[in-house]
Amino acid sequence: MDNIINYYPVTEDIEVLVADDDGRRVFVVVNTDLGLEAEISEEAAKVLCMTPLSLVRPSRWEDFCTARGVFQEDN
Repeated sequence: MDNIINYYPVTEDIEVLVADDDGRRVFVVVNTDLGLEAEISEEAAKVLCMTPLSLVRPSRWEDFCTARGVFQEDN
């Protein structure tokens, strides 16, 4: 994984990362407590990220994946 673009905290210990791997968009689920990670499909990432309480919605998916709009980091 070259560059983490964005992430979504699913639970206290589970995160979904969007990353750029040499020009290829990849999704990774990470267990921060155990230090485990696994690449997952975009569909699986959507299932984990699009919850009733999440700002991640189908209409905002591309913004989430590219860290634009409401997902842009405020520095």
